[in-house]
Amino acid sequence: MVATITGIDEPGVSAKGRLSNLSAHGLSLIVPGAVPTGITASVEWGQSRINGKIVYCRVHGNEFRVGLAVDGPIYDATLARKDDAAPDAPDREIPNE
Repeated sequence: MVATITGIDEPGVSAKGRLSNLSAHGLSLIVPGAVPTGITASVEWGQSRINGKIVYCRVHGNEFRVGLAVDGPIYDATLARKDDAAPDAPDREIPNE
C-alpha cells in the first residue's frame, strides 16, 4: 500500500513509500531515502493518518525501512478517521503482513 511520511517538527522531511508492517503501536514503511530518527512525523495512506515518532531508519536493500512508534493503538486511530467520513462508509480492513 502506498503511504507518505511527512515530518511534523521537520517540515522539509517528506517521502513516498510502501507500508510494510502495521502493529498495534507502530508501523514501518519502505522509502527510497534515509529519514532522520527522533522526529515527529505523520504517515498517510488511503483515508488514514497516523502521527508518531520515527524510532529507526535502516538500510533495506537499495531502500530504507523506517519505523514509526505511536502512543495510542493504530486500530482506534484508523476507525476514528472512518467515523469522520460519511455515516454509511464501508468498514476498512488493515491487512497483516
